[in-house]
Amino acid sequence: MNFGKRQKPLLSSILLFLTISKSNRLEIAFWLATAFLMSLIVRDAFSNSSGSWLAGCLLLLPTLLLQKGISWALQFTHWRRYNRLLLVGITSLHLAYLAITFVYWYFLGFNSNYFEKSIINPILLWVIMGFFSGLYFFLFRKNSTIPSHSESISFYSNRKLISLKQNEILFIESLGEHTTIQLVNGQSLKNGVKISEWTQRLPQFIRVHRSFLINPNFAIYKGQELEMNGKQTIPISRTYKEQTKAHFLEK
Repeated sequence: MNFGKRQKPLLSSILLFLTISKSNRLEIAFWLATAFLMSLIVRDAFSNSSGSWLAGCLLLLPTLLLQKGISWALQFTHWRRYNRLLLVGITSLHLAYLAITFVYWYFLGFNSNYFEKSIINPILLWVIMGFFSGLYFFLFRKNSTIPSHSESISFYSNRKLISLKQNEILFIESLGEHTTIQLVNGQSLKNGVKISEWTQRLPQFIRVHRSFLINPNFAIYKGQELEMNGKQTIPISRTYKEQTKAHFLEK
């Protein structure tokens, strides 16, 4: 009876894992392998395998923070991007130090005889975490570089940080030194991001005019113009005429 009860949680975990999509299973496997490899890297710093395994698992937290933080920071431009990358790097390093300190306290009681100085070298920590974060981007770049319309973007409008889902945006219009984001609900948000930068950040949107970047999900192609959400019309310039026509007619 006890054996059967012990098997139920294991079987439930296996069934739950099998219900996860293939891409998510691969990501879970990647991070488990990362924890194992990290434990091998730091094994000489601890007196037993339990300590190195715990350190490898805990170092996943700052590595995940670094990976997610880089993705978040890259949504911004210019100095805002670099400030956030620096913030993510410092925060992930502090979290890594906390993880290592906890393991040393828990298993070794801060015994200096086992203290491996190389493991607290910030350059080494950044190299280890950066390697696995970069490997993640390389292996899963298709999932991370082609954002879906349900993903969020962040930008500043009137000195306030705004976060929107891409499917809330109807189109973006360039107006001289700034651009205006027109939302599906009718709201307009002025910002300082150039339309060329929006084109890079929103690869699933279509440039139909030097002044307009549109969300094709809300557009009806009408030859010389586009009807947006049944309310507004956007002109199609000669420069973008062929690519716009090809997009809508090849659907």
